[in-house]
Amino acid sequence: MNTLIHFKGVNPMQKKESNSSQQSIERALKLLNIMADNRTALTVTEISRLLNISRSTAYAMLNVMTEMNYLSRDPETGKYFLGYQVFILGSRARIRYSHLLACDTLLVNILPQISVPFNTINIMVLEQDYKVLRFITKWPSLLASSSNQFSQQRVHPCYCTASGRILISEFPEEEQRKILESQNLYAYTSSTVTDIDQLTDILKKIPKQGYTVEVEEYANFEINAAAPIRDYSGKIVAAVNICASKLVYQNRTQEYTQLLLALSQEMSSLLGYQGHMA
Repeated sequence: MNTLIHFKGVNPMQKKESNSSQQSIERALKLLNIMADNRTALTVTEISRLLNISRSTAYAMLNVMTEMNYLSRDPETGKYFLGYQVFILGSRARIRYSHLLACDTLLVNILPQISVPFNTINIMVLEQDYKVLRFITKWPSLLASSSNQFSQQRVHPCYCTASGRILISEFPEEEQRKILESQNLYAYTSSTVTDIDQLTDILKKIPKQGYTVEVEEYANFEINAAAPIRDYSGKIVAAVNICASKLVYQNRTQEYTQLLLALSQEMSSLLGYQGHMA
């Protein structure tokens, strides 16, 4: 007796629809990134050219995104810009790090007492793709804060930033190497360390020292110093970072180090850590 075996294949139409849906999602997300990086509103023609799609396809996508408030359209110029729904999502994403908001309050209270000049003081966290997110940023004055808060880059690499190195400094060496190998080790300046062996040597020294300093590796004329923020269990959950002019920092290194370690200790204590930082 012959036995017929029926294989359930994929319907070509279903596969086509699935690919089309994925492509539409990719285009929409790409457009949001473009709009976020662009300081000016864009026309349909500019959007269709940037996404390499027809104007009719662009119109269809823009209509949906506008209806859902991810984009807004200027009725006078017809140009598109980011909608308020993006702001809402960004605000809700901060909930993940709500435990760090106490550190924000601490910074607000301590800023008037800081005697050394600085560009920014930041609280940084590690994301799943091993990029470093600038969660909280404080400037030395309200004027600097208002003019910079929307222009500052928020995501940074981990291999060439002091905060990034702090955040992966207590991972096993094998994991550190895997992380470094997965990164595009781009040289942002002539001082950027891109050799994996050199980077792992730098990481080895951090736990004993308790902090790390990066000199002009990510930006010329800047020094960044970072130290860990630990939770009640002792785990590093964030990093506090001081960014300052190279010239000023090198003349007052000890003062910056004392400030950094004091912030690290205070913020860790707020999260329940009872140990003593280096």
